[in-house]
Amino acid sequence: MKRTSLSRIALTVALLSLAPTFLPAAAVSSLSKTLTLGVDDDASIAIANKSGWIIGGTTFESSESSTVFADRPLGGSDMWVSSLDGALVPAWTHRIGTAQDDIFGGTTLDLNGNIWLIGASQSESATTTPVVMTTPAPPTITPGNNPITVNPDGVSLSSPLVAPPRPLSQLIIQGLRSDGSALLKTNISFGAKYSVLPTGVVSDATGLWIAGTVLTLESKALRGFYLNCDFALQCKAPIYLGKSGTSIRTIALSAGNLLVAGSTTDVWKGKPAIGKVDALALVINSKSGLILQTQRSGNSGTRRSWESGAFANGEAVLAGTVDYGKKMEIVTTTFSKVTSSKVGAVVSTARWLGSPRVALSPRAGGALALAFSTTPSELKAIAPQAKGVALDALSLNLSASKSGKRTLNTSHVTPRAGEQLLLALGANPTGVLLISGSTGGQLWLDFYPDSGSGAVKR
Repeated sequence: MKRTSLSRIALTVALLSLAPTFLPAAAVSSLSKTLTLGVDDDASIAIANKSGWIIGGTTFESSESSTVFADRPLGGSDMWVSSLDGALVPAWTHRIGTAQDDIFGGTTLDLNGNIWLIGASQSESATTTPVVMTTPAPPTITPGNNPITVNPDGVSLSSPLVAPPRPLSQLIIQGLRSDGSALLKTNISFGAKYSVLPTGVVSDATGLWIAGTVLTLESKALRGFYLNCDFALQCKAPIYLGKSGTSIRTIALSAGNLLVAGSTTDVWKGKPAIGKVDALALVINSKSGLILQTQRSGNSGTRRSWESGAFANGEAVLAGTVDYGKKMEIVTTTFSKVTSSKVGAVVSTARWLGSPRVALSPRAGGALALAFSTTPSELKAIAPQAKGVALDALSLNLSASKSGKRTLNTSHVTPRAGEQLLLALGANPTGVLLISGSTGGQLWLDFYPDSGSGAVKR
């Protein structure tokens, strides 16, 4: 698969799934670190653990000049994961995948500190027979006709360049111990007629919950899915969501309830889409599979999507985008707690001008960190003017509130010359970590403590 098309897929599937589980050592000051990846490489997750941070993404390059990778490429694109210490220095980094193209989908930590990664991989065989290019047989030579012929023996020429690309039809699950050593690994095939786009994974005491989207290659139909695996990687059959126009981009888990969210054009509960594309959120009982709540959010003429979700104090909080065509907004909505007899209602909604990516990360006491990309001119209403000349990564801290009406507490901007779009957001009890980057393979890691200096040292 060509890297250009693979990059587009990576942008589609590499969405954030943030679930800090362990508490890192207290940070005493702000930090800034630059890591060098390949030109088109990507980081799409940051999770706090007890020794520092886990970050990961997709690498398309051999990255010989990288400050991160020490091992050789496995073949095609690879998933990668790195463990950072409290000073943001990589302790170890691994490539994960196969000899085919592999795309990162998400990662989570279990209660023992083990790391579980998910991604998509190409199938072992092409979807159809490669096209055979055959030159025409030479014409009969007659008086006055003496053509110059190419390939006069009529040998067929088969070119791998015209073979159709192999679909990303396999779901990869890989476990790692906290020291980077390998645990179990499994591949789940969805069949050669489909591409699977995993977008998030969460864990509880019993195993893993994985969510994403399946694309039917022939009809281009999109269906969301989620599935459950135990820690021996014995997995149940996927549960599909939607009919032909539903995409799942985020998953969260709390008290036996799953929150899966994304976008849809399908009819849900007899109601068609309000806008061109609506945002969709489902709360599902993880044991029974019963859908406890269905919320679709739309505006006439707009395209909406939930990009990141989390539970806070039992309430479902979602962050996403509203595309009006000429402008884009970042929206957060809090839904009241869902019970078996009570459907959650909208408690509060907040909006900012901004651009994807969008990420939520739970904080202690029910607070949330929110991050997205924004231009300097759009920062005037919510933060000090940035010094960058294009897009900057912005972090907001939404205070805890039992009523769900969260207020803006502090904000941090990562300004640099050129576009520095948000790639990932992580949070621990002492502060937030923003990862931003440019097209040159540079990852900027900025840690902002909750107390002390609000500016990173560069």
